[in-house]
Parts: sequence; C-alpha cells; structure tokens
Amino acid sequence: MSEEEQDSEEEVQPPAMGGMLLTMLFMMYIIMNPGIRIGMGNLAKDVLEPKLGFDHQYPALTFLFAGILMISVTTIIRHMLIDWEKMADIQAKMAAYNKEMSEARKSGNNARMNKLMALQPQVMVLQSEMMSNQMRPMMFTMLIAMPIIFWLCFGEGNFVERMDHKVLSLPWEPNYSLTDRLWFLPHSILVYSALSLPFGQILMRGLKLVSISNKSKIIESY
Repeated sequence: MSEEEQDSEEEVQPPAMGGMLLTMLFMMYIIMNPGIRIGMGNLAKDVLEPKLGFDHQYPALTFLFAGILMISVTTIIRHMLIDWEKMADIQAKMAAYNKEMSEARKSGNNARMNKLMALQPQVMVLQSEMMSNQMRPMMFTMLIAMPIIFWLCFGEGNFVERMDHKVLSLPWEPNYSLTDRLWFLPHSILVYSALSLPFGQILMRGLKLVSISNKSKIIESY
C-alpha cells in the first residue's frame, strides 16, 4: 500500500454518479408507466414470438431461447463497455487494503491502523469507480432485457397469460404454475432466470478468457 500512502495527501475527486442516477430513474419510469411497458412488450412480441413462440406449445423452449438471446446480447454489450483491466486493478487494491487492515488489527498496530484509516477516502473513491464502471452498460442492456421480460412475464397480455395451460412440468413438480408468485415475483420470471442466468455466467467467463488470451498474444509479439 506504499503508493496509496504517498498519494494520501492528494485531493481525490469521486467519479460522477449522475449517469447512474439517471439510469435508475429512467428504469423506474419505464416500470411504472403501463403504456411504455405494453409498447416494449408488443415490440418484443412482434419480433420474437413468430420465431420463439412455438404457438405456445413448448413454453420451456421459448423461455430458454429468449433467455439465451437476451443474455448473449447483454453480456456482449457489458463485456465491451466495462473496463475489466481497471476493475481487476481496483479489486487488487481493495484486497491489499483489506488484508493490511486485518493484519494491523490482529497485531494491535495502532500506528499502522491510523495510516490505513487515513486512506479511507481513497478507498471510497475506488469503490465508487468500480460501481460506476459496472453500471455503465445498464442503460443499453435494460433496453434489450426489459422488452423481452415484459413480453414473457410482466406486460399486460404477456406470453404466459396467453398460454392455454399456464403450467410447466418440472422434475420436482409436475404442475408448476407460472402465474403463482414468490413474494412479488411470478414463477415465470424465476423459470426464465433459472434457464438463462447460468448461460450468461459461462459466456462472460468465456469472453474474459478470450480477451486475456488475445492480450497475452499481443504482449508476446513485442
């Protein structure tokens, strides 16, 4: 942590958070506006249902393919817009800071703890930078994800509501109702998430490995 200590007296400006706030407000506005929800859901319905709807005969496949499509596009956008090198650098600094703080506490080194406490403003800035970096793609990804979710699960006249039999046969439940709710979430969104999120994690890790491999090849070429 020697570099951070040398810079502890420098004035630190936190990253601007206005974009994140505007994104959150825009998302809430969409969710609370029925006209926009219906319009976005109908747009996804017109584009996707002829290809992925299967005449409501295979809802599990509809959920799976729609989830893979959404996760693939949003994951690629996130991968392109997030500065992963900066994220890794911030995470390494945070881990080093936390490790030294823990060791100082265990050893009772008050002088060291005071020096580390003086670095907390810089640590808070690093945390804000990491959050801002992660939130940067949200505006683009939600404009892709929300129409699909409104079409499948949440919009008025959504895909599930138009099914003749609003149930799925699962290994542990032969008649799993898609319209029942867990707290405020309909079972349909839980099924959709369970089918799509694992694919997203695999795709993200694959993209990171490809990026690391490409950068290693560039470095070796010099």
